[in-house]
Amino acid sequence: MIKNYIKLWDMFLHPQKHPLYIFKYGIFDYYMKIGEALNLLKKDKGKLARLILLRKENLYVEEGKETKFNPAKLSEEINKKIDEIRDLKIKIQKTNLNSMIQDKNISLAEAIIKIGDIRSKIASLSNLFEKDRFSYLYRDKEKIEKIPQIDEVEVEKEIAKLVSEKITLDNSIQIANWNIELIQN
Repeated sequence: MIKNYIKLWDMFLHPQKHPLYIFKYGIFDYYMKIGEALNLLKKDKGKLARLILLRKENLYVEEGKETKFNPAKLSEEINKKIDEIRDLKIKIQKTNLNSMIQDKNISLAEAIIKIGDIRSKIASLSNLFEKDRFSYLYRDKEKIEKIPQIDEVEVEKEIAKLVSEKITLDNSIQIANWNIELIQN
């Protein structure tokens, strides 16, 4: 038993490079959740950006000198990282398509799209009653009062309803992300 704990501790100290399951060892099985995969994706994208910058910085060298990093090897690492990111994105997307949000009766993928739609609606309604900044330059000499065709109070109520719906749906997505295991195949 102690041997298993030592091996488990060693795995924490020396994690695998890019596992899609963190580890499966002895009595302890742990598979990555969507939220963890999203965090890993963000880290991998950051590492990719740094590798690309490092390659760019080491592309040219003074004649007779060597670069600290070999651009050809960096290109290989970049290509590997791009493949890892693509694989992770595909697994996340498959999981989103095949996972349902509790109490909403929609897939996680549909909920993510719905959040985007709600944000678009809120943005379009929010600036509906904004005055044109440059209207004072082009205003008529005769002031003609313009009356809105839609009640501003009703629009504000609609915005409040949409914001509430977005928050609820966003919370449901977050809960799902940290409870649903990433599909491995």
